[in-house]
Amino acid sequence: MRDLKAAPQRGLLIVNPKASTGSRRRTRWVRKRLGSVLDLDVELSQRRGHGEELAMRGADEGYDVVLSLGGDGTVNEVVNGLLAGGRPAAEAPVFAPIPAGSTNVFARALGLPWDRRRASMAIVAALEESRVRTVSLGRAQGDDVDRLFTFCAGLGWDASIIKKVESYRKKRNLGAHYARAVMAELNEHGVEGDTIEVELSSGEVDLSEGMVVVQNCAPWTYLGTLPVNLNARASFNAGLDVLILRKLGLSDAAKTAASLLVGRDGPDGKHAVTHHDLSRIRLRASLPQAFQLDGDYLGERTDIELSSVPEALRVAC
Repeated sequence: MRDLKAAPQRGLLIVNPKASTGSRRRTRWVRKRLGSVLDLDVELSQRRGHGEELAMRGADEGYDVVLSLGGDGTVNEVVNGLLAGGRPAAEAPVFAPIPAGSTNVFARALGLPWDRRRASMAIVAALEESRVRTVSLGRAQGDDVDRLFTFCAGLGWDASIIKKVESYRKKRNLGAHYARAVMAELNEHGVEGDTIEVELSSGEVDLSEGMVVVQNCAPWTYLGTLPVNLNARASFNAGLDVLILRKLGLSDAAKTAASLLVGRDGPDGKHAVTHHDLSRIRLRASLPQAFQLDGDYLGERTDIELSSVPEALRVAC
């Protein structure tokens, strides 16, 4: 007589139908594969912020697993929804991100394949084997923002470039567009006196002429298959890492680009400095600066505090 199997876990798949590499056929395949191990419900996000609402409802309704099918913006919304109100990791559903955007930094940092089919198969295997890990997140607070982030935040030039890139109609090769645009802006449009004061949890204080990037994991982004590291030591098992770009001159920008492209542990020297495993970073800008969180532009800010949230989220990967 065959053994009876335990009832499958309840799963909620939140799909962003506008993800840049999306297709109905691929989405159907993902749903079918996940349905082999989960009692699966599917919801489509209809607007900005809707993924967060759906995830919050899924957590409140007691789903065991919540998955996203979309890019890093969708991931950020779902994570904020799952952990809304300070919900601890142990009381929130397990999360799994299936990549369907342009760069998919968080999913790839977890070790998941870029291809959604192979990523779905890896997640199914993790669920079958009850492989779940707990990772840290970052949190940004101040100037009318209070959000968790999964892999990075930035104040200054990198965020201003993201604002421009978001206006592109075709977002394929977003990482390449982003990197080229950043270097062009740094070379051509530095503004003297436009500074960001950086206060670290170690007690140190530094000054940037216009770009500070905080990482919760490595890499910072991708150029296609090439990982780009500002702080290669950044890890889900540690605090936050930060790159402070002190100068925006042509030679300094070239040194920074060279360090990134050869895969070094970020630029470090007179023009730029990196710090590892920080619990808190306070940024104060002399003028309003563009701000980005997980690759999404969130407007201009002058005062932001970024903090590490240890063991914040359970993920299947």
